[in-house]
Amino acid sequence: MTKLRWMTAVGCAAIMAAGGVTPASAVTAQHRAGDSGAARVDGRTYVLLGPSVFGVTVQQDPLAYEATRSADGTVRGQWRYDYWQAGVQTTFSGPVTCLSVRGNRAWIGGPVTRSSDPAQVGMGAWWQVADNGAGRHPVVPDQTTFAGIGTMAQTLAYCAGEPAPLHIFDVQLGGLDVDDPGAAG
Repeated sequence: MTKLRWMTAVGCAAIMAAGGVTPASAVTAQHRAGDSGAARVDGRTYVLLGPSVFGVTVQQDPLAYEATRSADGTVRGQWRYDYWQAGVQTTFSGPVTCLSVRGNRAWIGGPVTRSSDPAQVGMGAWWQVADNGAGRHPVVPDQTTFAGIGTMAQTLAYCAGEPAPLHIFDVQLGGLDVDDPGAAG
């Protein structure tokens, strides 16, 4: 990974981690009393942004994931992130090890266990999504952040803290589904 790409990725991760990180209102969804069943999230989302946002053209093509958090708090799942910047692709993937779900939103993360950039293996990745419904013409499209890359401690804190996103983008292709068994429905 070039120094510019690495610094851009770290800078974006730092902005996402620092911007709007607030503690969860009472307790995170994974510790809420009354949850029955499993919380679940799955998606395959594509986003393309021109240079007006981060100074370079970036593409999430795709961010694909599936994860389940059992009633006992056990998290299982997989993720893969294909990231393009200035025409160069970098891939990251691994297991999902943290998941917090509240209503239509999910905070997801896990270690990078495979990457086309070996320097990323062992790092943590995190992102969040908003499931805004389905249908041919939803009023508000599903939304996703780009993945942040940092330490595993940052990844776990991100899931537990359920921060508001600094940058969240409309999904341009694909979609996602968030199932919160504790949400009133």
